[in-house]
Amino acid sequence: MSEKIAEGFGNNGELCEYHYSFVQDGKLTLVGRKYVAQPNHNWGHRVAFAGTYVLTFDKESNKWERHDFPELVSEENSEEVLFVRDNQLYLLAFVNFGAIGFQKLFRWDSNSFNEVLLNAPETKTLTETQRFEVIAAAGTSSNGETILLLKDDNCHIQIYSLTVNGASSTVENISQIHSDDNHLRGSPVIAETVNDKVLISYAVHGCGFNWEKTRFFVFDLKSKTARHVDIEGEYSSLPQYGFVGPNCSFVDKKTNSFIVAGGRVQKGMTGSAFYGAVWALKGNIFDDKSTLEWVQLPQTVEEGEHIFDGSTLYTVNKAAVSKVQLDSI
Repeated sequence: MSEKIAEGFGNNGELCEYHYSFVQDGKLTLVGRKYVAQPNHNWGHRVAFAGTYVLTFDKESNKWERHDFPELVSEENSEEVLFVRDNQLYLLAFVNFGAIGFQKLFRWDSNSFNEVLLNAPETKTLTETQRFEVIAAAGTSSNGETILLLKDDNCHIQIYSLTVNGASSTVENISQIHSDDNHLRGSPVIAETVNDKVLISYAVHGCGFNWEKTRFFVFDLKSKTARHVDIEGEYSSLPQYGFVGPNCSFVDKKTNSFIVAGGRVQKGMTGSAFYGAVWALKGNIFDDKSTLEWVQLPQTVEEGEHIFDGSTLYTVNKAAVSKVQLDSI
């Protein structure tokens, strides 16, 4: 179990039900998400760009701060991905339906989101009702690239790089994983960049939308090639996270093992239940000669927002900030 180190964020005014969670500028950071309708597609989602707040927890003083920010994007069919690079938080808005297009980039600086000039490929119109999701890989490449991933309407996994130079930024489409190699038509849901390789974890539509715990891609940014990684193991000896997979992850830089924690499992036909296990994919995930095995760790986490800061795992909710220290795996 985790050790409580401070009070939670419950006394910070009116709060959203859902949050994004990160470590940025050395602080635990939550970004509020509020519901926004998308009536043209009979859809709705919970986003920050509609104007919410950033909560930060200083691990030295054990104090919370709240900073509200106004609406950043007003277009109906927009979506967002938030990520940390250069120890700063960014929000990238993109087209959610019918096209692949990157709209605006914002950086959290001096307690507000400030727009960064975005140079991006021309918006590509595709199937009108097709929904697109972009994820950002944690970490950056040796060239300072943040890697962005999405599955297009041909089931290719498109790979983009985002670089930032002061007040401007550039997005480029650098490669793809062809649908012939993406046999299960997987959609990226988690990714980690270590040196110049990207670990891509995906989920598959079938009876629901489920995380693939035994199948990954490793993409080499230098050679622009991908290999598929298959993990052996009986179902009962594997992580049970469902849907989009675990809440948080990191790669142990000493061993290149992949560590995951917190999530949900399906309960009944439509329900779900919290799953607080911590698992490690033991072995060097980036080495094609390494033997890989899922191992459940003795630690567990409570329900809340889960954030890895290296091998320290934080759980944050309205009542408490807790942490647990993981050994090198």
